[in-house]
Amino acid sequence: MRKKTQARRESFIKAAGELFIAHGFNAVTMESIAGAAKASKVTLYNYFPSKELLFEAFVIEAGKGVPEAMEQAKEETDLHRCLSKVGRVFIEITGRPEIVRVNRLIISEAERAPQLSRIFYENGPKRAQEAVKDILADLMKRNLLRTSDPLRAADIFVALCNAGIMEKQLWCIEPPPALSERQAAVEEAVDIFISVYGRK
Repeated sequence: MRKKTQARRESFIKAAGELFIAHGFNAVTMESIAGAAKASKVTLYNYFPSKELLFEAFVIEAGKGVPEAMEQAKEETDLHRCLSKVGRVFIEITGRPEIVRVNRLIISEAERAPQLSRIFYENGPKRAQEAVKDILADLMKRNLLRTSDPLRAADIFVALCNAGIMEKQLWCIEPPPALSERQAAVEEAVDIFISVYGRK
């Protein structure tokens, strides 16, 4: 029974996500989500009392795996290898097609539905940023990076990793970069970051 219940929950999240991306948040109704998931509206409301909660669940699902992947990077004892793993995880997550589409959705809906931006930020970018911040704070405690504000350092690190990549994907200027391009971008970002934050 539990497996079936989880499967039904996931079907609602999947249906809602596809509709949000295709039509925008405001244009989608709970009735249309229930229909897309081949369920009744009553059943949908038993799982998700509001459209906002469904959107939150969709964002969390899209970013699944970030904490676990970051924890694996934390086990690295070499500074360069650790940061490289963190950078690769970050751009792999932020470059996922569904994440890029959600970013576009948020930008298009931000003025009309600012609550969406908050839901997305709290459950997506902020969680990823916090994971990077925790790893940098740990590297500072281990004396592998100079002591500074780990949150600010995380902002700078992820900006370096995404430089010239995220915008082009968001604006549909270029197709997603190849794995070799993404890895090269991360390696360059790591070198620059260590030149600034590394122990002299």
